[in-house]
Amino acid sequence: MSFTKAMGEVVRLPVQHADTADFAPALDTPPTAPGGTGAGVPPTNPPRPMPFGDPGDRDGDGDDGEAIEGRVLVDRPDTFRPDVRARRMSGERAQRRPIVAPWLRDATEAKATVRWAVGYAGHVTGYHAARVPLYSLRLAGRSPRGLFRVVAGTWRWTFDIESRPLRTHAIDRRNDDAYLKLMSERNDRVRARMLVTGAGLVGGGLAAMSVTAAGGVTQTAVLAAVVLLLGWIGTPTDRRVLDTAVVSTKAPKLTSEIVVRALASLGNAEINKAVGKGGSGITFPAPITRDGPGWRAEVDLPYGVTATDIMERRDRLASGLRRPLGCVWPEPAHDQHAGRLVLWVGDQDMNQVKSTAGPLAKTATRVDLFKPVPFGTDQRGRPVTVELMYANALIGAMPGMGKTFAMRVLALAAALDPTADLRVYELKGTGDLSALEKVAHQYGSGQDDDTLAECLAALRELRKDLERRAKAIRKLPKDLCPENKVTPELAAKRSLGLYPSVFILDECQNLFAHPDFGDEAARLAIDIIKLGRALGVILLLATQRPDKDSLPTGVSANVGLRFCLKVMGQTENDMILGTSMYKNG
Repeated sequence: MSFTKAMGEVVRLPVQHADTADFAPALDTPPTAPGGTGAGVPPTNPPRPMPFGDPGDRDGDGDDGEAIEGRVLVDRPDTFRPDVRARRMSGERAQRRPIVAPWLRDATEAKATVRWAVGYAGHVTGYHAARVPLYSLRLAGRSPRGLFRVVAGTWRWTFDIESRPLRTHAIDRRNDDAYLKLMSERNDRVRARMLVTGAGLVGGGLAAMSVTAAGGVTQTAVLAAVVLLLGWIGTPTDRRVLDTAVVSTKAPKLTSEIVVRALASLGNAEINKAVGKGGSGITFPAPITRDGPGWRAEVDLPYGVTATDIMERRDRLASGLRRPLGCVWPEPAHDQHAGRLVLWVGDQDMNQVKSTAGPLAKTATRVDLFKPVPFGTDQRGRPVTVELMYANALIGAMPGMGKTFAMRVLALAAALDPTADLRVYELKGTGDLSALEKVAHQYGSGQDDDTLAECLAALRELRKDLERRAKAIRKLPKDLCPENKVTPELAAKRSLGLYPSVFILDECQNLFAHPDFGDEAARLAIDIIKLGRALGVILLLATQRPDKDSLPTGVSANVGLRFCLKVMGQTENDMILGTSMYKNG
């Protein structure tokens, strides 16, 4: 340790370990003089202080803290007896793998996996069943070759033809003793094998007589089986009996070798060093397994490499895996360290996967906006839910990229909640949300000034309603409203007027970019987003032009739920999802 005086002089003091009194000089011992062993003479080789971290000789056996060549061993040797407490603590910190596979615990993933397995087995079975006549003719044509192989192989084995080169070599070397010994061994083997072959011929003859005496069905079945067996034996090694039912891709199964090869193609210096050392710096903490309609791999990257570094080069990773870009989805393991990568590789490209009807369209008859609402599925087919209450949503995309379809899902959820008050303004004018006109409290469609003015008036009305809601909550006792926000129980009491109020604004850029209405609309929207969260007011926005004029910064910065489909570039992506979201993957 070191301490600094006022004049800047550094005084270094020896570090004393609390458990090693042998290194501490006695306080009442006078110093030894130079050159001697009496008073005032310092020791020739003073003991080296023990570094921090050495446990010292805790057990009194003299093993801990052993000094070698003037250095003190800090790390315990591997042969030291196990520390029960350390092992228990490490076991508590270790990640325990689930007893039941995650895809079995999730009903959706389990159904997808079973559906894939059943469909695959059914296709393969039907494919080969339809080609049974072709396979039969193919084997029948190869049966003469198989009969010849059986006869020739039996002859060579019975008369020990394989040992002939050894006897020929002994003759060439004029080694009479070796030749006579080899001949004697050969004769013994031939006599024994002839007995076995004779017994086989007798058994085969008896079997043939039994089949001949049997009925025609038995004869046909046995003859067909013999022909097929001889055809299988006569099949050349470079040919197959069965055709390929499923043409697999170049990488049908994800393996550790393929993953390491793909990571090495990214051009990362640390990964290249790890691969150059035999891949010792890249490990797999869990086996590569099926996960829904694809493969899942967990990878511990080399030191200093993060999962974000891999996600930024997703296109190169897909090239290294020889898979379409829509099949490769790397992501970080949020419950682990930054170097843990979760790589999911799908069987099909995302744009080729057949979409299915959502839960709201199939079975839902009533929705509670205070509970998570089904919104869609991720790339693995897992359901994704959103909780609209206490949040606002922003959906952005280029024209024709599906933002209105995404808005319809949230609008349908709001319409299926009988307690919700719905205001819908579709400022494109094509009637994409016209089905909600029958259930909406207010509805408008168009991009003309009259419709925009009506929408602005609805925003003013909603902003004024926020003040009424705030007063109503302020008057409630704390036992009914402990967090000063709308609860399901309060929303159910219509007399309080705290029911959910959902304002849907599609193509909002037409309102925010209007020269006369834009500024006021932006201020009202920002106030509604900031104040309406706890008051049961939900604002849903959709835009196809995310720039500072069409989408005010105060609006995009305060929206909690953001959904971005295809946009032109990184800047537009960050304007919808937030700053640096593209860089973070």
